Amino acid sequence: MLDTIAPAFQAVNNLKILAASSESFDDSLSIDSKISFRPFVNYLKDKLQGTSDTRSRIYAYLIERFEEVPALLEPITDMHLLEENHDLLELLGTTLFPVVSDQEKNMFTMGLPYEFSIFNYSQPFRKLFVDETEEHFLLPDNVTVEYLKQAQCALIYEHILEKFYNIKLNEDPHLVYPIVDKTTGMRRYYKLRYDRRFIDITLKGTLPQIQDCAVCLNSLRILDLDRQLEKMPLELFEAEGFGVWIGEDFTIQESLDAIKKILLAHDSCDTSIVQGLKKNIHALVELNEVEVGLTPFVQLNNRFVLDETCTQHGLLGKKWKSTDADSLAAYQMSVEFFSEHPEPIALSVLDEHVLEVAPFTKVLLDEGVRSYIIYPIQNNDGLLGVLELASPIPGQLNQDVMNRIETAMPLLSLALLKNRDSFNNRIEKIIKEKFTALQPAVEWKFAEVAWEYMHNEHKEETASITGNVVFDNVYPLYGAIDIRNSSIERSRAIQKDLKEHIDLVDDIFDKLQSRLHLPLLEGLKFKNFTFRQAIENGLAAEDEVRINEFFEKEVTPVLQHLQSSHPQSREIITSYVNMVNDYNGYLYRNRNEYENSLITINNAVLQSFEKQEELMQQSYPHYFEKYKTDGVEYTIYIGQSIAPKNEFNMLYLKNIRLWQLSSMAEIARITHALIPSLQVPLQTTQLILIHSQPISISFRKDERRFDVEGSYNIRYEIMKKRLDKVHIYGTNERLTQPGKIALVYSNPKEAQEYQEYILFLQSKNLLLPGMESLELEELQGVSGLKALRVDINLQNSK
Repeated sequence: MLDTIAPAFQAVNNLKILAASSESFDDSLSIDSKISFRPFVNYLKDKLQGTSDTRSRIYAYLIERFEEVPALLEPITDMHLLEENHDLLELLGTTLFPVVSDQEKNMFTMGLPYEFSIFNYSQPFRKLFVDETEEHFLLPDNVTVEYLKQAQCALIYEHILEKFYNIKLNEDPHLVYPIVDKTTGMRRYYKLRYDRRFIDITLKGTLPQIQDCAVCLNSLRILDLDRQLEKMPLELFEAEGFGVWIGEDFTIQESLDAIKKILLAHDSCDTSIVQGLKKNIHALVELNEVEVGLTPFVQLNNRFVLDETCTQHGLLGKKWKSTDADSLAAYQMSVEFFSEHPEPIALSVLDEHVLEVAPFTKVLLDEGVRSYIIYPIQNNDGLLGVLELASPIPGQLNQDVMNRIETAMPLLSLALLKNRDSFNNRIEKIIKEKFTALQPAVEWKFAEVAWEYMHNEHKEETASITGNVVFDNVYPLYGAIDIRNSSIERSRAIQKDLKEHIDLVDDIFDKLQSRLHLPLLEGLKFKNFTFRQAIENGLAAEDEVRINEFFEKEVTPVLQHLQSSHPQSREIITSYVNMVNDYNGYLYRNRNEYENSLITINNAVLQSFEKQEELMQQSYPHYFEKYKTDGVEYTIYIGQSIAPKNEFNMLYLKNIRLWQLSSMAEIARITHALIPSLQVPLQTTQLILIHSQPISISFRKDERRFDVEGSYNIRYEIMKKRLDKVHIYGTNERLTQPGKIALVYSNPKEAQEYQEYILFLQSKNLLLPGMESLELEELQGVSGLKALRVDINLQNSK
């Protein structure tokens, strides 16, 4: 320590023992520990050889002074002896810690061997580690008894094992203190490390065999502290001398370690952890007034895109919106600037002159920023993001601050790389969930097939995947939420819009005829009138085609010609063209209202499914395929082959069947509640197809979806496609009706299970009392179908 430690010593006025609070310690720990200065004197005597004459004289003088007070060389029991030799201990401190550095950074104290009790401490140490009344040695906030036990034992056993067994443990025990600097308001970290060179430890009993203890001789660590204490109790040893606690500002290293922990604790680096990274960068900067921004930049198809979840953490981009043209322009300007100027820039003074070079900083200048650091972060692939520091104080951010944050840049680069991967994973997940048939429940199977292909791709005879992704013996569940009379409602909307269009054309022709004398206009007006009559009471598919052809191939060419050849008609025709091209205008109002109502219903249904499906997947993994038509249809496949690592039991099938029935009731209530807010009051019908026999499904590469396998199972697919408009046998009544759930089956045993579910849901008031048993008309290729039909309690919210 005499050669390596160099803080200044300024001892406190009073010498007394300050112990830490006893509440923090394990009472079972006990070692015979005494203050003595004999080990220090012996240390000096060993140092006398091989030292310069000047240093040896200092050592000899210290030895002489201590030997003049023999009581100091014995275990001290009377603490007044320390006070009586106050001057000598001050000389000791001055010798150990010569005055060569900033006094305010010199933090040290002497302490009882291997105890959290101190004496003879410096003023800087007292400010941070001694309470205001100078009665206790402070320990870190929220420190646990177990933590102190581990630290204390590590110090003791490290000494014991080295001295008596020649084993050097892989331990570095120290205490870390988070402290708020009263001057700057910043949180700083200090580390107290322990120097034991002036401590002798002696044996009072018999040493145990090291093989019986809990020390691992390979890793050189104590694996089980309780066993170590049992086999090598501390009562066997006696410690004499004094230890030295040395305080060090550990803020930079602690901040870097905290960043590492954040990155190690998360496989991905989404923006939810960016706040933690910014907090630790702020600690590195050590300036309370400074604001930190960290903006990851992400690319899609090799172009930078504005992702608000990323830019919200920046200083420049926290107010950017992806839907705002000015924000997009500012974003692109910033990205281009950082790409062209990748070197970090410290703008110690941010003023109007800087705007000439970096105009994008105007928003910061307007907000009162007067000092600014820009640190673009990139790798070989280009720009990853930017770190920003901003201060309202001119000149506060300079090269010194830049040097402080430089140490964190490799870690921030890693964080932004992880963020880029997280963004790509989010895109991939959405593609899988929304646009392809590949779902997590079956992805493992595709991975197996892909591995087989990759493993054999260099072999000519197996260079392509010959097999298919097949799941055998899975149970299907089919359901459909359909829009009642959707074709009629759509046709009615088109009919209304076409009438509006015909009326507009008629009005345009009247205005043109008042200015131009062209018999052709009269002929077109008459044809337009005949179309108006044709669709007065209904719209056939061929009528819609004929009318649109009339508008496009007869009306439009004539108007275009008149617009260019007759200036007096230009204003009238331009107005007509604008109305025709305005797809949000009144010529398309009824169609838009129908489509908006349809979209609202479908989105509500899909959102309900997504929420419930997430919970159902936790019960047992299954494949859930849903697709939109005029409503929403879905198919579920569940079975052992889909999740081979999860033991399948029929209770999971029964559970998902019950869920299917209850979810249909829930969706019917949701869509019913939407009716008052819909522009077109559309209603939904609910259909379930019961199929109790397992089937096989395979992935069709051409359509990128699963389909049934085998001729027997084709009947199931035929039923799905032909049930939507099936009638009750001997009537014209459709099976599916608003406010009801229809359950189609072919085997009476299938109906029994669902009858139990219906009774259960009726007891919960989800379904209304009563149940219809119906026979269905024969369908092409399918006969003998029956159905159950039950009313839904549309007023029940639970």
